[in-house]
Amino acid sequence: MLRIPLQNIFAELKKRLLNIFSKYKKRLITAGVILAVLCLLSLIYIIRSPVLVVTDEIFENLYGIERMQRQRRSVSFSLFRRVISVVVADGAGPDIVSAAVSGAAVRPFCVVFPRRYASAAVFYHEDYPRIRSVVLGGLVHPYNLPMPNGVLCVYGTDLDTDLYRAGVFAGILANARRALAAQDEDTVPGRQAIVFWQNYSVSERQHLLFIMGVNENSPDSEVVFINSPGEMPEMEDLACAVLSSSGAEFFDRIPRIPIILFSWLDPVFTSEEVVIMFDDSPWSQIVAAVRLAARRVEEGKIPSKTLIFSGRITDKSVFRILRKSAGKSLNNVYL
Repeated sequence: MLRIPLQNIFAELKKRLLNIFSKYKKRLITAGVILAVLCLLSLIYIIRSPVLVVTDEIFENLYGIERMQRQRRSVSFSLFRRVISVVVADGAGPDIVSAAVSGAAVRPFCVVFPRRYASAAVFYHEDYPRIRSVVLGGLVHPYNLPMPNGVLCVYGTDLDTDLYRAGVFAGILANARRALAAQDEDTVPGRQAIVFWQNYSVSERQHLLFIMGVNENSPDSEVVFINSPGEMPEMEDLACAVLSSSGAEFFDRIPRIPIILFSWLDPVFTSEEVVIMFDDSPWSQIVAAVRLAARRVEEGKIPSKTLIFSGRITDKSVFRILRKSAGKSLNNVYL
């Protein structure tokens, strides 16, 4: 039987490995560098102090568990930090919530409290005055929220920007509906009406901002602000409806027209006519809030996240126009 010395086998193996390395030297070095960088980034990500978000099961179920998990991954990627949900019992007292937060992480980078847990934020801040705490107040008046001091920060929803963008969207949808009617030889396109159902106090300035948004794309449309079903205009010329959190019970009386909804509710619970949603939930504002808090900005306003549902918009060119307009700001808007 032929026996090959062991040292010859190792020598041949070494030779072949050297040949492979010489042939793929650049690729192997590149792969090694990439692997090293990924390992380093992973280590940094793990050791960085996390962001904590106070929530409860009722909110999670209405917001959508899977949707929340996607948002948490997206926020973690944007902030390059772990984002941990601190789930507390609905109606838990400030001391209980504070204890749950302190038990979730010894020294978090920032703790985000929804407005319903504002008192817990104050309680936690008193116990941990050096840890950044954020209260997302939504549309609650600042007088009813804690006093910010640079470590405890309070941010509300930028309703001015939201209403302006909603007006821009409504104008685009009304213009598209008018163009569709013009293609029908038996239909004479009339003056399109856009109705805004409001359930909170909207100032005269905010009315003007909404109208200015509409006029950018549909200057001939009539804008009607209503507070009750009795104020609803004739349905024939209704081109678009903008609904705050109220008005959902009125869906059955509204014809098949595009609807813009102000709500953080899971979209699966909404009507197919809802083509755009303005979401001012904590998960849509965390990234901006944490970045503001990191700069010690005591208070401010954060716009809602606009959700445009491509599957509910048949004309894809309209969808592209809507998506392009989603980032519009008030920088160049003058009243």
